[in-house]
Amino acid sequence: MSCQFDYLFQQEVEQHDEIMLRYLKLTTENFATAFKLAQKSLSLSDRWNDIAADAKKVATAHGLNKTDIQKWAYGKYRNMHLAHEHCRSIWRSGEDFNRQMQLRGIANMV
Repeated sequence: MSCQFDYLFQQEVEQHDEIMLRYLKLTTENFATAFKLAQKSLSLSDRWNDIAADAKKVATAHGLNKTDIQKWAYGKYRNMHLAHEHCRSIWRSGEDFNRQMQLRGIANMV
């Protein structure tokens, strides 16, 4: 979905959209991908936080409303932060499951 501010931060918007598409396709079985997505979404959430903090500069430079840019950037930040938290949770659950399966395998061998 395109927004009136997308043109200001094309690269970040493309990264956001790519991560969200990969996040929507994520399954609990693919926890290795969840780890990579958690890393990327955390990094991008920090970038969106910076954009929201610099909203006044951006608004002044482009003759736009500061509050509108802040709200837009905060929405992107929040999406990335929530994706990070959920991906991290999926990764941790997958790692725990793998560890349990390995321990059971070792216990069965003894």
